[in-house]
Amino acid sequence: MLHVAHFVAPHVGGLETVVAAETRALADRGWTVTVVSSAVGARAGTRTEGGVRTVRVRAWNGLEHRFGVPFPVFSPRLLTTLGREVRRADVVHVHDTLYVTSWVAALCCLALRTPYVVHRHVGFVHHSSALVRLVQWVVLATFGRLVLAGARRVLPIDAHIAATLPDASRVEVLGNGVDTARFHPRPHESHPRPVVLFVGRFVPKKGFDLVAAAAGDDYDITFAGGSRPPGVDDPRLHFLGSVPATEMPEVYARADVMVVASIGECPLTVLEAMASGLPVLLRDDPALRSPWTAGPGVRFVDMAGGELASAIRETIADPDALRRTGAAGRDFVLERFSWDVHVDRLESVYRTELEQVSN
Repeated sequence: MLHVAHFVAPHVGGLETVVAAETRALADRGWTVTVVSSAVGARAGTRTEGGVRTVRVRAWNGLEHRFGVPFPVFSPRLLTTLGREVRRADVVHVHDTLYVTSWVAALCCLALRTPYVVHRHVGFVHHSSALVRLVQWVVLATFGRLVLAGARRVLPIDAHIAATLPDASRVEVLGNGVDTARFHPRPHESHPRPVVLFVGRFVPKKGFDLVAAAAGDDYDITFAGGSRPPGVDDPRLHFLGSVPATEMPEVYARADVMVVASIGECPLTVLEAMASGLPVLLRDDPALRSPWTAGPGVRFVDMAGGELASAIRETIADPDALRRTGAAGRDFVLERFSWDVHVDRLESVYRTELEQVSN
């Protein structure tokens, strides 16, 4: 198996978490797994990381640092690297369609007649920049369409993304999972005021501005995902910086309520917070109405309409009810979502493709 992604850990993000969970579980189950990604945050070269053979190619990540656009620009070595690794693989798993890694991997697969599946983690990203939205639309209509057209199977994470995809016969929704052993309720630290948690990059699609504007005198808001932005001086807002994935369980343990203000996506942090026993306040966006937000432990809020602050106050007003809500969400996740269930379904997809090739 070859997995191809523009970023993997230590770069922080939901896609990176999914890649790590899938590839390590597959390796534990006896699959021979390779990952090709960028060398952002790590040295270029080939080594075993977390039990998985990982090939990192040099890349420039200035667009993310300067404009908040996570689009690494790769060394030309990516062409020969992916050509070699695709030739070795029986099945290729391409993570999303917006990135150079996806385009090159798909072209190599088509040229070498290697079957591949495409994992759609996000739909159209509603960036604040009209130029970024235009470029994204052009990419999705050209390279993105090419990547999808050649895929044997397309695996969107929810029905919202699935509805935007052509040829429903090749589409199979594959919801995210969560490590319920790592993310679980822990003894709660005592704080002078309740702590509201936001996890994610400080970019428009994550809704950072909406959450920052909901600061109140009777609770604190903690942000995990970056340093304090210039001009944001409110002392009621606290910034943890970019937190490694290994430290996130402790971050959830120090919070009372989770806020997710994303648009156009349902991030993995929703499941992590629910598994940690936190009530979750969700932006009332269609993409956030997913299978894992259909149960207890969550509440949809009109954040664009300015209702977040009042929803926070209502949630923290009754500590006993807050804990019961969080526990109900935890039970829901335990019953329906786990990486084991996710990887069971993923193995089924791979085996189907391998059987079709052998026939």
